Amino acid sequence: MNECGLCERALEHGYLCNGDLLALAERLDRMPKLYTALGAFLAPAVHGGGERTGKGHATAVLPVNEAVLDLRYGGIALVLESWRSDVQACRGWGEPAIEGSVERRVLASARWLGMSLEWIAASYPAAGDLAREVREMEGAALSIVGALPERGRRIGQCVAVDASGVICGAVLYHRPGETRLACPWCTCVYEARDFLMLKTLQPEGAS
Repeated sequence: MNECGLCERALEHGYLCNGDLLALAERLDRMPKLYTALGAFLAPAVHGGGERTGKGHATAVLPVNEAVLDLRYGGIALVLESWRSDVQACRGWGEPAIEGSVERRVLASARWLGMSLEWIAASYPAAGDLAREVREMEGAALSIVGALPERGRRIGQCVAVDASGVICGAVLYHRPGETRLACPWCTCVYEARDFLMLKTLQPEGAS
């Protein structure tokens, strides 16, 4: 008999209960959006007038918000990438490729971990620690931004196929009034006339 690595609930097998697995999946899905939202909080609010020279030009430069800086430029990406690296090592795979902008790295690592959650919950002894650190990281970010921007209604997965025949599978959201969707992963664009087609091509179990 095992127990959930996060809530310590008794489990017949595996390392993460269904409730904590679902919560982790949702947090990983939200992480790229949360990363983007933090960008608006890099500079602290201006309080009073800045120092000025005799010519009337401001000379004091406002510092950046260090908590936001830590999360956006290293924190979120490094945490997710370190967990991805460890999971891959446990599965006997090589080190993941780290490339692109920090935003791209967050998206890539969050997506990869999200797609590996079934194995993580069933076979990864550190699943609880992973879930705990992602929860704490999200909490730190939400303490700054307050709440995530409205991301819209989940309508399914991107069905674009790359040159090797692999389906993208990234989650797509639709906000009221939008007439086109752009996949956040492969950048495939769906016009309003494509929405019905997109729905009919969803894999079994997707929504």
